[in-house]
Amino acid sequence: MRSKGLKRLIIFVVFLIPVTWYLILQLFGDNKFSLSLQYKIDDECGMFSDIAVVTVQDSLTMTETNYMNRVVYAAKKRRVSLISKDASFFSCIDQSEADLILISEEGLWGAYELTRKGVDQLLTELDILKLQKSYGQGTRR
Repeated sequence: MRSKGLKRLIIFVVFLIPVTWYLILQLFGDNKFSLSLQYKIDDECGMFSDIAVVTVQDSLTMTETNYMNRVVYAAKKRRVSLISKDASFFSCIDQSEADLILISEEGLWGAYELTRKGVDQLLTELDILKLQKSYGQGTRR
């Protein structure tokens, strides 16, 4: 009889700890993400009306093609323009080393390499930027 009560007490405490932790985080935690504009782009380089991912026109290896397919799929899913430009555009905005850039009417938000890490960073910052545009200055819960 006594062990049954002890088992119930242990189960109650085990389930109470995560619930308590969740409530503490909800009450006192601060979850805020924002992306800052790197710099404005000259009008002579080009104008963009909305958020866009710009890629460099280049021949791709098999691995880079897989990463590019991931970017294409993500751009369609997030309803973002995917624009292909030549290397002179990337030189104009002083990002000749980058393979992908995140850009909008305000200017350049980020430059990325066509690698797994670069694509992951692009997609994360794209989501943050879309939320930031829809909510205002930053996302806050």
